[in-house]
Amino acid sequence: MKAALIQHLRPLQSGPCCLAILVLSAFWPAGANQSSELRQPSARPLPAPPRQLESTALQNFSRRVRRHRYNLDRQGILVESLDGRAVLAQLNPDTPLNPASVMKLVTSLVALAQLGPDHRFVTRVYGDSPIDQQERVLPGNLYLVSDGNPLLGRAELYRLTRSLKRRGLRRVTGDLVVAGPISVNSSSNHDYPVRYLRRYFRRTGIRIEGRVYAAPKECVSELLRIEYLSHSSPSLRDILWKVNAFSVNDIADRMGRALGGAESMRDYLIREMGIRPSDIWIEKPSGIGRSRMTARAAIQVLHCLHTTLQGHGMKLQDIMPVAGVDHGTLRGRFRHSRVRGRVLGKTGTNSSKDGGVSALAGVAMTQAHGPVFYAILNNGGGVMAYRRWQDEFLRKLIRENGGAATTLKTRPKSRLLKGSSSWNPSPYWEGLARVPAYRRKIRRRSSRPARTSEVRSLSAPSPAST
Repeated sequence: MKAALIQHLRPLQSGPCCLAILVLSAFWPAGANQSSELRQPSARPLPAPPRQLESTALQNFSRRVRRHRYNLDRQGILVESLDGRAVLAQLNPDTPLNPASVMKLVTSLVALAQLGPDHRFVTRVYGDSPIDQQERVLPGNLYLVSDGNPLLGRAELYRLTRSLKRRGLRRVTGDLVVAGPISVNSSSNHDYPVRYLRRYFRRTGIRIEGRVYAAPKECVSELLRIEYLSHSSPSLRDILWKVNAFSVNDIADRMGRALGGAESMRDYLIREMGIRPSDIWIEKPSGIGRSRMTARAAIQVLHCLHTTLQGHGMKLQDIMPVAGVDHGTLRGRFRHSRVRGRVLGKTGTNSSKDGGVSALAGVAMTQAHGPVFYAILNNGGGVMAYRRWQDEFLRKLIRENGGAATTLKTRPKSRLLKGSSSWNPSPYWEGLARVPAYRRKIRRRSSRPARTSEVRSLSAPSPAST
């Protein structure tokens, strides 16, 4: 028998057959020979997919939508645990929908990632040369250089001209150049600050012999100028909390322009945060208009915000309001003792776009899963009805996951956003106060009661703009 087998295999010992056997042996599965010592190391196992939980709260929400004959395909919901291992509820999580002012969370994320929470927007005033103290003339140009302070208003511009005049300036032989991303109040028109500066200089009695015009910041070399004055905004963390708590559209849009605009923000999210291009499209940083975002992208933004804030020793409640506790658009929601202080969120409302838009995204505290991220995007229906269903959905979701956990700790916050009303003098500008010709005049003015800082009261906006 053995001899017959050898005789049968002898033709395979030829050159071509040997080569074929060697090739086959190279591609033979390693598992076919368990005793092989050349076994390849196993690849790293893929992470397990998130565990999908059944949600009675979501079923109840879907029934309400169908009962009112709203389109269920225009509702996006996703709720998942902080570690992403459990999905508590999901409905069309990858459908792009209008997020309204939930888009302000995107603006907040990009601002924090690029600038940091302690950043202050600074506007500076420069001159080409020292002021001629005898003639009270600036030989050359005067420059106003801004980095996009979203709180800069007409009052600050008027105080600037008064500060210049108090130090004796009466005439500028050159131009007044407004450089950098600058907008005044709610206007995005670059000619707007130029127009008001021209008016205020004329009103205070300072003559500009040249032109008054806007220019890119790159056209002005600050190192070759003499700094006169500077104006600082509140810290970015305070600005973001007011923007998110009261849903202030004009400040969010102006901040977005300082960050490079809507398209630049979207590119940053795709490149740095890993959000899919099909999941987000930004028309305006405030969310006004027909922007698009999926519920999954909203959850990704919340994850990134949480991580970014943790890196600065902060929490989400430092830039977002706690429902039923903090002032703002969530002040009157989730006020029941079982959920009060246990829901953190950003509202979004636009009754004039996409058939009616209501959105809510943030964090809810549960016993079973701890803090969970949620995103609810409702399009094509009644805004007030959607708000009631959102609140009911979150209450039932918290209840079916063990009830509410401990309340969210918040830091003391003011309803008022205070901006510095003064322009801080540079060492050179301070030196002008010691000139004998101006000393008596400045002393007389300083004896008057100081003006209080400007206070902007941010009242809760109308439903169409939150």
